[in-house]
Formats: sequence, C-alpha cells, structure tokens
Amino acid sequence: MARVPAVSRKKTSFGTSMGVSSIIAILVILVLVVFSALSIATSKADLLLSQKTSDSVKAFYAADASAEEMMASIAAEVDAGKDWESRIAPFVSAVEGDLVSYVVVVDENRNLDVKLRVAPDGSLTRELWQVVPSTEWVADDTIHVFMPK
Repeated sequence: MARVPAVSRKKTSFGTSMGVSSIIAILVILVLVVFSALSIATSKADLLLSQKTSDSVKAFYAADASAEEMMASIAAEVDAGKDWESRIAPFVSAVEGDLVSYVVVVDENRNLDVKLRVAPDGSLTRELWQVVPSTEWVADDTIHVFMPK
C-alpha cells in the first residue's frame, strides 16, 4: 500500500502582526499630523498677537512723541512772556490757572491725557501723563434666561 503523505496541520496566520504594526504606524502618523496642525494654528495666533502688540506700541510712541512736541511748544510760549495762556488756548483742552491740559489720540480706543503745571519761573512739570480709554466702559447687566412658554 502506498503511503499517503500526512497533511501537516499548521496554524494559519491571518497577518495579525502585520495589521497591528500598520495600525500603530497610522496612529503615530495621525498624532503627528494633529500636533503639526496645532503647532501651525498656535504660530499663526502668536503672529497675529505680536502684530497687534507691535501696532499698539508704535501708536503709543507716536502719540507720546506728539505730546512731547506739544509740551515743547507750550514751553516755548511760556518762555516768550506774558499772555501765554491766550496763545496756547486754541491748541490745548483747558488752561486753568497754572494747569494746562491736552489730549493726544493714540488709537481709536485710547487717548493720552496730559496735564502740565506751569511754575512761576516758567518751567513745566508733568502732573499727568496717562493712557486712558477713549470711551467709557458700559457693563451689560442683562441676563438672558431661557423662559419656556
């Protein structure tokens, strides 16, 4: 009798080791893509914030320089002699005794308020040099509550 070769019964593998490594690789790539997208979004937000800050600082220093020029003009008028109040009145907000006030616009939201005191010898001292909001803040006191009918 002829011998029939024995059929070997090996466990068949469905490629589970290949599938697990593929899933891990896909997850790693997905995590890297998400982190890179978050990094790009954060960088863009930081760039916009830096530009706004830069514009704000430039506007402040331009207003500060303008206020310094105005102070120099006032000092020149005070040094020129008597009746300096009437000569500077068109250019300033108020002249009250020895106190001179004026406002320089920084941007649409802020102003630079300046108050100078004129000493009897003609020198100027800064009483106020402050950035203030250009509009008054109004609180919203309304509360929207869901009221079913």
